[in-house]
Amino acid sequence: MCRPDLKDGRLSRLYDCWVEMCRGRPLPERTEFTPEILKPWLGNLLLIDVCGDGHYRYRLYGSNFVYRFGVEMTKRTVDDLPPEQSAAIRQDYDGVVRALRPLSRLYTNDFEILDVNRKVGFKRLETWERLVLPLANKGGDSAAMLMVGAYQLPSTEIGLGEVPIDS
Repeated sequence: MCRPDLKDGRLSRLYDCWVEMCRGRPLPERTEFTPEILKPWLGNLLLIDVCGDGHYRYRLYGSNFVYRFGVEMTKRTVDDLPPEQSAAIRQDYDGVVRALRPLSRLYTNDFEILDVNRKVGFKRLETWERLVLPLANKGGDSAAMLMVGAYQLPSTEIGLGEVPIDS
């Protein structure tokens, strides 16, 4: 499997953990990722159930995302996101489920940010890196869950005036 070109070291470590847990199999089992193993990433981690009806339901929505964006998505679906965002995420998730391979992506967007101190929201152009990893049920060979890590990149990581290109 070709290693993704990850800019964020935390995502590189998450990918390495996933590869180690594969233990020669196409996919690691979701139950192998205990809270102790995932602790370094929990605030910036999503665990998403792959539903049989083509939907994706958030089982865990990292606390840093809740704080940053002011919305709790646990137990909600990708369909509950704004339509443009939902369509892009669904396309990525569908691709990972079909190919059973990790996907990394850089994306720049005007994100709605909640300033909890002033209790107001605003938009800010930010670049994030996301890593989507498929997980199987016990003994399974299809994706039953997706594990997604995402981190905002500092502007120095992408260069001034540079528009990131999806990988």
